[in-house]
Amino acid sequence: MVELLTILSNIISIPDPISLILIVVGLCFIYLGSRKGLEPLMLVPIGFGILLGNIPLSGLNDPPYGLLYLIREKLLITEVLPCLAFLTIGTMMDFRPLLKRPWLLLFGVSGQSGVIFALVLALLLGFNFREAIAVGIIGCADGPTAIFVSSRYAPHLLGAVGLAAYTYISMVPLIQVPLMRALISRKEMGIRMPMTSGEDVSDLVVIAFPIILILVSMIFIPGGLPLIGMLALGNFLRESGVTEFMERYNKTFSTVLTDLVTFLLGLSVGSTLSSKIITASPDLPFKVLIVFTLGVVAFAGDIIFGILVGKVVSKLSRGRINPAIGASANSAFPISARVVQREVSRVSPGNIVLMYSITTNLAGQITSPIFAGIIITLIESLGI
Repeated sequence: MVELLTILSNIISIPDPISLILIVVGLCFIYLGSRKGLEPLMLVPIGFGILLGNIPLSGLNDPPYGLLYLIREKLLITEVLPCLAFLTIGTMMDFRPLLKRPWLLLFGVSGQSGVIFALVLALLLGFNFREAIAVGIIGCADGPTAIFVSSRYAPHLLGAVGLAAYTYISMVPLIQVPLMRALISRKEMGIRMPMTSGEDVSDLVVIAFPIILILVSMIFIPGGLPLIGMLALGNFLRESGVTEFMERYNKTFSTVLTDLVTFLLGLSVGSTLSSKIITASPDLPFKVLIVFTLGVVAFAGDIIFGILVGKVVSKLSRGRINPAIGASANSAFPISARVVQREVSRVSPGNIVLMYSITTNLAGQITSPIFAGIIITLIESLGI
């Protein structure tokens, strides 16, 4: 009888308590993505990654030949997927509005303030410096950037960091709207800004921009070149005007490759949130919970600092700038910009600030890899 039970225990797949909890978490993500429409292209693969990665005896998450293990080790930890993600992002970005109003980059810089705030809190809570950087970078509201930094400096927190980043991106309206209503008065929300377009930006400037971006990054922030370089390459393919690029590379990268990279990113990030990985260190479960808490603090901090900078700029411009556009100075593109326009329209019907909020959103998108690059360059140069 004992032998029979032993044989059955080796055949029947019965998850341990932590695996069961994580499986429930995975099912929740699948439900939120497929039924509630919260970032389904990312949350559903993440959910299945968590689900499949916690099923015992399947071998999917086990070295050396498990499918999830191979995707994670060969494509995620090696930074291939985050870099490819930025290549696809570049093919979809039109930087003309930002090139016409480069002063709005100020908002993008302010949108990274939450990263510093969360980093300091993480240090105070006992995280080492590299772990604190991985946690703070969630504030960029940029999944690939968060995954890139975490895979390099805190791979044991990769699942929690990636999961937190994409979760909060999907919750932008829930986080951003209350902060906007609390910090921006109806009078400020009603400020009307002139409607302009970026059509007068010359093609030469648009084509030269990604090249200049690479050269500047090469000199000043080489640590961020893998992400910035891929972003610039994708944008050059989009703007070059070469028919072959437009019909083949740009079309493929912005559709097929984007979908494939997004799927593999989600699946591999989810697979890192397995009971074997989480229980590898006695304090890791506690740190995973703290990561989610500090992640929302970092993201909310970005929005708050962006709004405060918007208020300062509005004062300096004598009320000609709507401070609401500062709320979209993050990488949650274009969700955050649309939330700003919706809130402004609620208070002031007919008031169109979308072009400006899109521009600050672009500023947040481009400054997130730059900011990450600055941090990486400093760490490497200081030998931390």
